[in-house]
Amino acid sequence: MKRRSFLRSLSVGAAILVMTSCITTVCQAANKRPDVLFIAIDDMNDWTTLFDKDNPIKTPNMERLAKRGMFFNKAYCASPACCPSRAAIMTGIRPHNSGVYDNNNAWAKMMPNAITLSRYFAQNGYETYGAGKIFHHGSAGADIVGKPSFEKFKKMLVARKPKSGKNHNGYTSGNLSRIWFDWGQHDQKLIDLDTVEWCEQAMDTPQEKPRFLAAGIFKPHLPFYADAETFKKYPFDDTVMPEMPDNDLDDVSPMAIKMAHREHFIYSNVIMDPEDRPGSLKKMVQCYQASADFADQMVGRLLDKLDETGKADNTIIILWADHGYHLGDKESCVKFTLWEKANHVPFIIIAPGVTKPGTVCTKPVSLVDIYPTLVELAGLPAAKVDGKSLVPLLRDPVQDWHPALMTMGKGNHAIRSDRWRYIRYKDGSEELYDHSKDPWEWTNLATLSKYADVIAEHKKWLPTSEK
Repeated sequence: MKRRSFLRSLSVGAAILVMTSCITTVCQAANKRPDVLFIAIDDMNDWTTLFDKDNPIKTPNMERLAKRGMFFNKAYCASPACCPSRAAIMTGIRPHNSGVYDNNNAWAKMMPNAITLSRYFAQNGYETYGAGKIFHHGSAGADIVGKPSFEKFKKMLVARKPKSGKNHNGYTSGNLSRIWFDWGQHDQKLIDLDTVEWCEQAMDTPQEKPRFLAAGIFKPHLPFYADAETFKKYPFDDTVMPEMPDNDLDDVSPMAIKMAHREHFIYSNVIMDPEDRPGSLKKMVQCYQASADFADQMVGRLLDKLDETGKADNTIIILWADHGYHLGDKESCVKFTLWEKANHVPFIIIAPGVTKPGTVCTKPVSLVDIYPTLVELAGLPAAKVDGKSLVPLLRDPVQDWHPALMTMGKGNHAIRSDRWRYIRYKDGSEELYDHSKDPWEWTNLATLSKYADVIAEHKKWLPTSEK
């Protein structure tokens, strides 16, 4: 009996030692978990040098970021509108499952039980900081009451008005006379500088736990402002304009035209203003390009600061834009459509020990996949969300993958595969574009019977139910 008791005591002691060792190992692993730098950009389309060296918008900082890890050159938003796109990214729930279809939908009231991405990290041992535009601004973007997404957060400031008190674009009446719809060389501090300065200070703050830091850059969202030095890179006479063929919308449905003409007052005014006026389309495009360049500069400052801290080798960096933007193409000067230019976005992931520097993934992916991807990369318990982790693609970017789904309003969806964009509207009308020949989507092939099989294959990826 004494021998048995001794052996039992020995077994218990060994078990305790094993448990203690495991706990120590877990704690050490938690302490070594990577930080996360989460960079959001507003309204950035794909007309940048990140996608093509010949594109007019210079984005050297996003290019150098891409050299550190993986650039997804066919990444697509969940919805081409700020609130539903950002809500989908931060909750991992697609618009057709959440009911958040538009900018006036208060996501927190519609998903009161959702656990946002940053809150999930906080629940799993991270300290969470954020600044700028992460969720949509205004009441629709308000957080869930009693469940803050960030422990520390600096709200995005309101854009500062020109010193003169008048807008730069020259409009004196109508919506375009409002500062919100302005564009031009600005003479005040741009609010993204406030956001980035706060994030730089946050990076200098001592930390006891791994940190999730979100930086929401507002440019190039309207007002299209940039400083004088940035505008020097974009002389007005050299402004590159998108191609705008006559009658481009003749082969699409009234539903598609209605989407294109949302906030049509912008397009209808700028297209009529003489080219040399500050309110012309050409001037607006020039200002968008300069504003996008300024956003890239803010990315550069964040990267420089991260490198200065010495923590870059243990930091996951993710950069995304909430959706694209039309610049006169498709008779539109906004987003809100299911065409390529409103949905195709920059998307970069750097995951130390996982991604290989300078890798490009050409598979169509969705920003809804950000949530589960970051959770897996950080070694956190899997979360129950709609998205699918992109870690397999980070390890092997050429493996088979599914198409990307986009939604703009209930019943309106687009499917983007490697070659094709298929669109179906709630009235049953359809569009099909062959991106191997038609990157600006000028020719709708959906009415041609020879493409019936292509359409049928893409229809399989449409939602089967909607909230």
